[in-house]
This record gives sequence, C-alpha cells and structure tokens, in this order.
Amino acid sequence: TPNFFKNVKSYFEADDMTIVNFEGVLTLSEERQERTYNMKGNPEYVSILTEGSVEAVSFGNNHRQDYGQRGSDDTIAAFREADIGYAYNNNVGIYEANGITVGWVSVNEASYGDWVEKDVEQGIQELKEAEVDIILVCCHWGTERENYPEEYQTTLGRKCIDWGADLVLGHHPHVLQGIEEYQGKYIVYSLANFCYGGNRNPKDKDTMIFQQTFTFVDGEKQEDKNIRIIPCSLSSVTTVNNYQPTPAEGEEAMRIVDRINLYSKTYEVAFDYEGYLIEMKD
Repeated sequence: TPNFFKNVKSYFEADDMTIVNFEGVLTLSEERQERTYNMKGNPEYVSILTEGSVEAVSFGNNHRQDYGQRGSDDTIAAFREADIGYAYNNNVGIYEANGITVGWVSVNEASYGDWVEKDVEQGIQELKEAEVDIILVCCHWGTERENYPEEYQTTLGRKCIDWGADLVLGHHPHVLQGIEEYQGKYIVYSLANFCYGGNRNPKDKDTMIFQQTFTFVDGEKQEDKNIRIIPCSLSSVTTVNNYQPTPAEGEEAMRIVDRINLYSKTYEVAFDYEGYLIEMKD
C-alpha cells in the first residue's frame, strides 16, 4: 500500500497518541446497506494506520454499519489485530503511553441526536472508574459543509466537558469549524476531511492536525492551554485528491490559519501563524 500518511507521519510519530475518526469499514462483506454513500476497504488496509503511526480511532459515526453488522465486526477485528484502540457508542477505548492512560468515548450524534448523551455520560463515568488520566469525547455531529456549528453541537460539547471530558473532538461536516475554550478545556467543532477516500476532488481541501499536550507532574494533570493547530491540505497536489494529507506552507498555511481564526472568533480563540494559541483572555 502507498504510504498515505507519509507527509504528516513526522507529527504522528512525535506524539504519544494519534487519534483519527475512522469513516468506513474494513471488510470483504457484500451486505451493502441502502444508502447514498457506502465506504469500505480491504481489512489489510488497517496497515495504513499502523504505518502512519495512528494508535487510536473514533468509530462512532454514520458509516460504521455501511456493510451491516459483519462489516462493523470485521473492522473491529482488524483494529484488534493491529493493536489499534477503538471506541464507539457504549464501547469506550483506553490507550496507555508513558505510564499515562487516555480514555475516549465516540458517539454518532449525526444519526442519533441527543440520544447519544446517555452513552457519553456513562462512557465518561466508566473511564473515571477505570481511573484514566485523560478523557476525550469524539462527536460525529453537525451539518455537512457548514463552517459554523449548530446550536446543539455547542450544547453537547459543553455537556461533555461538564461531565468530565478534557477535550472534545468533532467531525462529520467534512470542512473546518472553529475551536472553543470552555471551562479551560477545548471543543474542536470539526476537524474536516483528512485522509479521505470518499471524494476524488473536494473543492475545499483545507484541513488541520489539532494537537494538545497534557502535562503531568507526579501523576497530577496540570491545568494549561498547550494546544496547537497544523494547517494542512488533504492532498499533496491542488488539482486532485491523492489521499496524502500534507502540511501547508507559507501563504497557504497563513490562509488556513486565518480561516480557523475566523470560525473561532466568536469564542475568542485565535492562533498565530506557527499554529500556537494566542492568549487573548485572562
């Protein structure tokens, strides 16, 4: 397989845990469900994740059952065999790196609306009982191709943090949305497409890597705001999608940062052209 993540692998290798939204299934199943788009790949393609230094996936999305129960089961079997952590619905994920455990919940609000709140609240509770050090919630939500979140994204994102999440990661709109700070934690409303096989030439190729560094001293998490965005294009060429996300440079990088700042303006969150958070409020 070509190395789809080769242009971003240096970032993924340097961190302790890389998590992606996994949109589609890895199966040979032919039980295609009736829907507009069905996404599947050969189970061997799980190696794209391991070769790209991706350790964890969010699997609670509207394509998990594109090929029925077998499609979902085959994908989970592939994750397990490759030692990739996964979560969806009421199944939480846990990953350990350098003695720190990260737990995550992954829900499909796009299909189930506020029914997902129970899974989020219970999942966070389960992770607290497991005494993980960091809790993430991955929310598949929002309106496709909209750059500003729906009201309910904000409601749910803040509830996640009120219930105990340290970071909320959103996806489904396929385009970038802003980043909010709430109670000292962050809600990333939409990460956009990244390594995305569902469209051969999307008009909007802007995307990003969102990074957060959590610092522990004697096992205690420190309250800090150590976040960074790395503006990227979902392709290494402008004319077509070659499925190789690539960090943007120069004026392109500045243009993408400007977009993220525009979408984040209402939350008083902004980034400099190196992608680092600009402290705006006390």
